[in-house]
Amino acid sequence: MHTSRTRLAAAMRLERPDRVPVMCQPSLGFVLRQMPELDPIDVWHNHGGALARGFCEISRRFGFDGVLIPAVGLAPLDERTVQRIDRTNPEGPVVHFRNGDSCLYCHNDLPRYTHAVPPEREIGDLDPAAIAEQLSYHPPTTRLRMPLAQDAAGRVAELTQARVIAGPDMSLHGALYSPEDYLIDALGADGAMEALLTEPERCRALLAKFARAVVGHAREQIAAGADALNVSAPWAGQSFISPQLYRDLIAPAQAVLAAAARAGGVPSYCHTCGAIGDRLEAIIDTGFDGIECLDPPPLGNVELADAVRRIGHRAFIKGNIDPVHVLLQGTPEQIRADVIRRLEIGMTARGFILSTACAIAPETPAAHVALLRETADRHGVY
Repeated sequence: MHTSRTRLAAAMRLERPDRVPVMCQPSLGFVLRQMPELDPIDVWHNHGGALARGFCEISRRFGFDGVLIPAVGLAPLDERTVQRIDRTNPEGPVVHFRNGDSCLYCHNDLPRYTHAVPPEREIGDLDPAAIAEQLSYHPPTTRLRMPLAQDAAGRVAELTQARVIAGPDMSLHGALYSPEDYLIDALGADGAMEALLTEPERCRALLAKFARAVVGHAREQIAAGADALNVSAPWAGQSFISPQLYRDLIAPAQAVLAAAARAGGVPSYCHTCGAIGDRLEAIIDTGFDGIECLDPPPLGNVELADAVRRIGHRAFIKGNIDPVHVLLQGTPEQIRADVIRRLEIGMTARGFILSTACAIAPETPAAHVALLRETADRHGVY
């Protein structure tokens, strides 16, 4: 009899578990909507283990076989940098910093950070030799940084806290941001796109240094007991770069992360949103053991049957329920029918994990999410 941890491990090793594992990634907004007692500032900075507690509780509540900690090593809010905190905004508390910046910590979304001075730099201002060996932040989206703790225990605190909360039988996944995310954070999306085209060798050197820093954090998470590593690479799809540019510049840096995970004895999987139908094989060629989101139309352009045919014999597939048009907006009958169809197709792959394509939307009804495990228990048994 499998536990949740061994069930997911089997699927990620392309072995057959007792049933299809279920593991969705809730958005931060969904966690906060489902657990309104959590303060968004506390969650974003993991004060008192709030982030670990929130994501573990969502996995427990909806019967997921694993929990992905989407940001590991978060630094507490540095009170010395804070001028004041305004808690009157209905969207969430706003922290005003002494340097003129401000951040709205939303009750149902990622924080929205406003810079007093635009943070983007020019490619000529970035020196690969000056990039630190140790990560100091995560870049979850443009112009939004999550500062990381500098002490060893703090840099993996969410994982150690989650293992205590979730127990030994839950599959626990750490998270990394892909090297190109750091390049885009530094240059902005338009600046990075231009630099990749006009300064490819300089970008290659920068990406290699970013990869070394990310690998350092990967090793910390593996040592802390992560069962797998998720590599977030939302900019690796065809809406941003061509397949050739992906293979030439982005993939070599991502491959460093996949190799480090494999050397540490844990699987890795790539999270890429949007349209990636033209590069499924290229992503797996980097060395990743699996892939998500595989967004279906109209969110992306990946049909599950086509993905299974092309890569289902060599990598595990995690997906690909439409989180908006099906899970958020669908009726219970439509959701069940869609899940059954995903199970029927996905179970023909060597390794399949039932999941939403991208994250669970903040306003998704809890009853809709509960249907996933219920349906998998009935229709996902091998």
